Amino acid sequence: MNLKKRLFLLLLLVSSSIVLAQESYTLSGTVVSAADQIPVPGANVILEGTSRGTTTDFDGNYEIQVQNGDVVQFSYIGYVSQSVEITGQTTLNIALAEEASSLDEVVVVGYGTRKKSQVTGAVAKIGGEEVAAIQSTRVDEALGGKLAGVLIQNQDGAPGADPKIQVRAASSINGNSNPLIVVDGYPISGTLATVNPNDIQSIEVLKDAASAAIYGSRGANGVILVTTKKGKTGDPTFSYDTYSSISSRYRSDRRKLTAGEWANELEQGIASGRFDVSELDPAFVNYKINAYRNAPDVVPVEDYLFRNGYSTSHNFSMSGGSENANYFASVGYQNTEGVVITQAFERVNARLNVDARLGDKFETGVSFNGFASDRDIVGHDIRDLLRAYNIHPIYHTAASIAYVQQLDQQAQALGLDPFDDGYRGGDAPFNNSIYTLEPGDTAQDWHYGRSGNGIGGSGDAGPATKLDNTDRYQKTFFANVSSYLQYQIVKGLNIKTVLGGDIRDTQDYFWRGLEFDSRARPNQTALDQVDVKRSSILSETTLNYSGEIGNHEISAVAGVEFQTLYTRGTALNGTNVPFSDIINYNLLQPEDIAVTEVDETIVRKSIFGRINYAFDNRYLLSVSVRRDGDSRFGANNKYETFPAFSIGWNVHNEAFYNFDAISTLKPRFSYGSLGTTSDLGAYNSLSLLNPQSTALGTGFLIPSDIENSELTWQTNTETNYGLDLGFINNRVRLSADYYTSDIEDILINQSVSEVFGTPSIRLNSGDVRSTGIELELSSAIVRNENFSWDFGGNFSTVETEITDLGGLDELPQTIYGQSGRGPVFRNYVGGEIGEMWGLETIGIVEDEYIEDPTRAIGINSSEYYVVDQNGDGVIDNTKTVEEGGDLVKIGQNTPDFYYGVNSNFRYKDFDLSFQLQGAEGGEVFNVDPLYYNSEFGGRLRDSFDADNDGIADHNGLHYTQSRNQTDAQIQDASYLAMRNLTLGYTIKPEFITRVGINSARVYLAATNLFYIFGDDYTSDNPEGVETTNTGYLGPTTYGVQVGASPIVRSFTFGLNVNF
Repeated sequence: MNLKKRLFLLLLLVSSSIVLAQESYTLSGTVVSAADQIPVPGANVILEGTSRGTTTDFDGNYEIQVQNGDVVQFSYIGYVSQSVEITGQTTLNIALAEEASSLDEVVVVGYGTRKKSQVTGAVAKIGGEEVAAIQSTRVDEALGGKLAGVLIQNQDGAPGADPKIQVRAASSINGNSNPLIVVDGYPISGTLATVNPNDIQSIEVLKDAASAAIYGSRGANGVILVTTKKGKTGDPTFSYDTYSSISSRYRSDRRKLTAGEWANELEQGIASGRFDVSELDPAFVNYKINAYRNAPDVVPVEDYLFRNGYSTSHNFSMSGGSENANYFASVGYQNTEGVVITQAFERVNARLNVDARLGDKFETGVSFNGFASDRDIVGHDIRDLLRAYNIHPIYHTAASIAYVQQLDQQAQALGLDPFDDGYRGGDAPFNNSIYTLEPGDTAQDWHYGRSGNGIGGSGDAGPATKLDNTDRYQKTFFANVSSYLQYQIVKGLNIKTVLGGDIRDTQDYFWRGLEFDSRARPNQTALDQVDVKRSSILSETTLNYSGEIGNHEISAVAGVEFQTLYTRGTALNGTNVPFSDIINYNLLQPEDIAVTEVDETIVRKSIFGRINYAFDNRYLLSVSVRRDGDSRFGANNKYETFPAFSIGWNVHNEAFYNFDAISTLKPRFSYGSLGTTSDLGAYNSLSLLNPQSTALGTGFLIPSDIENSELTWQTNTETNYGLDLGFINNRVRLSADYYTSDIEDILINQSVSEVFGTPSIRLNSGDVRSTGIELELSSAIVRNENFSWDFGGNFSTVETEITDLGGLDELPQTIYGQSGRGPVFRNYVGGEIGEMWGLETIGIVEDEYIEDPTRAIGINSSEYYVVDQNGDGVIDNTKTVEEGGDLVKIGQNTPDFYYGVNSNFRYKDFDLSFQLQGAEGGEVFNVDPLYYNSEFGGRLRDSFDADNDGIADHNGLHYTQSRNQTDAQIQDASYLAMRNLTLGYTIKPEFITRVGINSARVYLAATNLFYIFGDDYTSDNPEGVETTNTGYLGPTTYGVQVGASPIVRSFTFGLNVNF
């Protein structure tokens, strides 16, 4: 009996031991770099033979459930993987050795991936951590200065406004050159703004035609591939990111003197002889100087218009998964108040990525991304708001009302006209006499006399009147949903189908009331609302293969794609809006409302294929072809085929190569052809009959175009020569590219006879050639346990020449700007796109010749001496010198080169980074000074040009008004900006783990801490270019600045928490 008990106890003990041996337990440790002992965040920790695993946190720490006998694999891009068998360890610290070459990093190349060491095209990459490190509300802002060949220009600094993104040279002379945005393999119809920066895993930019050709016509402007974060096997992890920032206009100085300051300068100018008042009544001069000096409660218009802005952001995400499914989800909120009064932007966004395995063969997934935003826009352009004189308060006070009435009496005592004569609003029921003003009424320049009888200048309404009587906003909703199903046919071969769609709803609203206009003209009122819904549906099926046969690595993809794009919209344009507190279309007369509808459908059909080949990681080849069909082209040319190929040679992998100083040496070459639709409308190849106003009423059979069955693709053929170098075991890397791009069969509007019922039609007519150089440097200068320093930079050039215009020497010359104030834009064979031409000036006409220098604050003559180029005694601003006139080239907006510099430092728990961006050689025609200096001409004394022949009597020089087409308004748009400076501190784990937080980091950041402008640039934003005024024709008229929203400097405090 005792023996049985003993045997039973022994059997129980053995069984228990076996059970205990199979029980899992927690293994923890830290993963660091063997070279410098720096923690490796984001390293993969996976149980071999399973999909279970986790990743290390910011400090390289990990935890994972294991059993004895498991094999744990530790891996990270750029390091040699390491596997360890579990034999009871509870703590396991790993030091990963760097690969001899970290170029085996995987790069997304469109419909697949490829090792970076085997990439043969021009592809730039930036990690998601670099994007998130810049405290930007938009992805595109975070990319500024980061990538060679990618120019990001803040045309409008207002919150929520899209910047200009151009990859290499412009691909169109009419439309925009926006690149295609592909998110997780799905080509979206929106911009980069649709993606939350905190959701990004990586961004790749396909710059050359060979790389982008797999996307066909949509990739003609370059392709930006965005990969968002995915869930990983393991327990749920959570992340919370938040920041608050305060911002201000970078240039805080005032352009105009206040009334009191001008009184002092005017007196000094008269005393020094700068101003000549000998022909003016001394009593009048004294009256004007005292009027300036004594003006009460003056508020400079800049102090009213600009303010401190603020921004807050909150982002929360969670991720996790099991062996068969993983997920990533995030929500975000952003609220920004701009530095210009009435500017604001509010946005809510969300993302969900789910991937699952359905057995051994099937994989599936779904992705959702969406946002809703509200954007308040300044109701009137800043240029015009700044023209108001600094002579009065924004809203009248009792003192200012008493002052203008007193000033009016003084003027009339001198025999001058009453101030009320300066009112231009007729019998409008508001603000029509200085004697009915009440405190709180908006102040106007004319209240102070504007007809030489006082110190008022502009006859326009005051800035507060304009803004109080306008309202402008934009509401946007965007959603994208895509799903995929993948089946593994055999190992290395799978078939994948993608189905998805997106929708973008926008509502643009604008109201301008009667009081906005100083003349109270009902036809200047507006009530406009535009509602547009753009949507797309995409179906894509691909067959993918990837495998190795000995030293041969082969990957291939073949696919078909169908995409349909829909545009539906309605525009209501109302005028003669009644003067009322109620604003509604129901109050307008039917004839005062114009209704426009749009209903367009575009269909694309494509087949494509690509083969990537590498032999022994030495000889590299990529060949692709795509055949696109697009419903927009003529019946005879809807389909076109676009081939591409690229080759590369990893010389450093050859047996004969033994030059240790250069660890990577890879020359590469690519050639590709891409078609593009440019700005072609949905039905430009057809003749459509539309209703249109005629002298006899509405006509219903008016052709809007002429049928063109031969209308075909605009084709971009590009050649790229590249060289990749690595030094000191690839701690320093340099890439160089030189490209040539030939755009043929350019789609342009060409004039035709009016007998066709339309002034112009779309034709394939013209060629453009572009060249450029790109250099990109990255380096890990210092790497040790306590300190690391990374440094990078890039440099890009682009030159463009029009080589053919379909038999024309030149497109019609165009003056574009503001109310006729702008350069002559020329686009001719042998020239660049969008050259600005005008008269060459010698200098401004001296102040001593001004008839009445007391007329306005900061007055100048508003006239410039100009050069008679051919010496014929006549100034002709309609012809070039070669044609017998006097026009010369005065500028061009495309910079000679642009560049970026970035660096990251880390010392123990502190990190510091900065990012610089600059451009050199571009110019703008700056209209702003013409308005805030009131340069409207007609200010010279009669004796300056007694016979009125346009030639100054005292020196024999020709002269013209500054508002005309001269180089006086050309300003240097070069700049150098510190886009971001960030100082962070990672809190030590022992302080936070006890409350369940894995890692936490706090930081301080500055945006545009310094911004160096061109020497002669006088406005607020050299990157700002006007593209919305009537008459804008795209790149052919690009380069005029009119009231751009200012460059903003901001300071930010933020917190990142992971738990």
